[in-house]
Amino acid sequence: MNPADELAPYPSPEGRATEVAALAARVEGELVEYGASVEGRPLVAVRVPSTLSDRPRIFCGANIHGVEFIAGRVAIGLLRALADGDPRLASLRSQAELWVVPSINPDGYARTFAAGGHGRLPHLRGNAHGVDLNRNYPRPGGAGPSWLPGAGSDRPGDATYRGPHPLSEPETAALDRLFGAQRFVAAANFHSFMGTLIPARVTDRRAYATYRELCRTFRRAQPHHRYFRLASRIFDTFTGEQEDHQHHVHGTWAVCVETFTILAMAAALARAERVLALQSARSGAVGRERRVRRVRLLHRRLAARAPARLRSRRMSEDTTRYKVVVNHEEQYSIWPEDRELPLGWREAGKSGLKDECLAYINEVWTDMRPLSLRKRMEESKE
Repeated sequence: MNPADELAPYPSPEGRATEVAALAARVEGELVEYGASVEGRPLVAVRVPSTLSDRPRIFCGANIHGVEFIAGRVAIGLLRALADGDPRLASLRSQAELWVVPSINPDGYARTFAAGGHGRLPHLRGNAHGVDLNRNYPRPGGAGPSWLPGAGSDRPGDATYRGPHPLSEPETAALDRLFGAQRFVAAANFHSFMGTLIPARVTDRRAYATYRELCRTFRRAQPHHRYFRLASRIFDTFTGEQEDHQHHVHGTWAVCVETFTILAMAAALARAERVLALQSARSGAVGRERRVRRVRLLHRRLAARAPARLRSRRMSEDTTRYKVVVNHEEQYSIWPEDRELPLGWREAGKSGLKDECLAYINEVWTDMRPLSLRKRMEESKE
């Protein structure tokens, strides 16, 4: 089987480009090529004009991470709904001009498609330089890098490698120019997964309240699964994310929309576990052990965005001593032994070199699901 066939019905990069061009024509929009990727692929936005003149502009971007195919489908779904004349969007076209970028990271999309979705997260998530584009923006106010898990890494090859310097990548530099030229009033950036709304980090009370109301409005419009807001004026940190850059540099009200809910993930895991349990009962102990390993692998893939993503490659040159830490969701990570623990984390009782700590985590962290999710799944079985 062709590895790309495993991602059906997601389209190939060429198929997606054809689909987007057709939808742009149907909405009487304009294909705007605002730059080129590392590998020379066009960076394309669909400008959907308002039915009225001189309307404010709204930005919708997706697929900044190569593996997040469903996010791109949400952006294309918005274009399709506009083309189909969905009455719920009639007022939007009269109030604003819409710009939709279905794939901010076309090189990552193409690489993930060619691999059939298989591969290490750092290889599929970033652009062709291995840079996490959502850590490549300048941190507002000259804020320094954070040591919190997932906040960005200076080490090439890591899943959240932020690049040699802010806006070092053609994809982020081109978007920055587009933001400056169009002065978007609001932005929704589609990711996956977790079913959450993550607004730009702000400490001003009025701005924080405005984002709270924006997220409430979003939730009220959701007919089925309502996403919860993930924000804090105190405990959040700047990581070089797109929303922070849009808000603090370009004056745009920006929210990250993590599509696909935790409950949907829980249901998928529960179905997989039931099927594999049935299969293992039929095939004996050897088959059962093999399938248990498959379930654990599935847990790890679905939890790829968890803090403390483990990396398989050895860092033998690192002589720093670390301690293993765990949070209230029973998710594990490592932390430099001489540094004060970040809020929300506690020591797990193990310290040593990085390889030793990661080996310990591999032994004890056998279920990647957050504690709250495991409890919900147990309650649903009763």
